[in-house]
Order: sequence, then structure tokens, then C-alpha cells
Amino acid sequence: MMMIREEKLLTEKEASDYFGWSIYTTREIRKRGEIDCIRFNKRTIRYTTEQLEEYKKRHLRAAA
Repeated sequence: MMMIREEKLLTEKEASDYFGWSIYTTREIRKRGEIDCIRFNKRTIRYTTEQLEEYKKRHLRAAA
């Protein structure tokens, strides 16, 4: 039997809170293609914790 991991999808507000920056910053980073997201339609954008952690790893690696 295959196990499917169920993960909460975060809104842009929740993703912004995760990093401690404004929702506008999150949107700009997404629009530049620097962070992955799940797009359900033009207005419904969600993020997984895994996507946020991956962005954090890439960002920290680039700054080091």
C-alpha cells in the first residue's frame, strides 16, 4: 500500500509569516520565479513547507 504524505498548503500570508517578511516581498520573489509554488488558478497560490525550506536553502547557500 502506497502512503501519501498529506501536507498543509500555506497561503501567501502564511508563507510571508514563515519568513518574517511582507506579503509583497513574497509575491515579488514568486513573480521573479525564485520560489516554487502551487497555482490553482490566477488568484489561488499556495506553498508547501518543503518549497519554502528549499528556497531558504538556496538563498542561504548563495549568501555564504
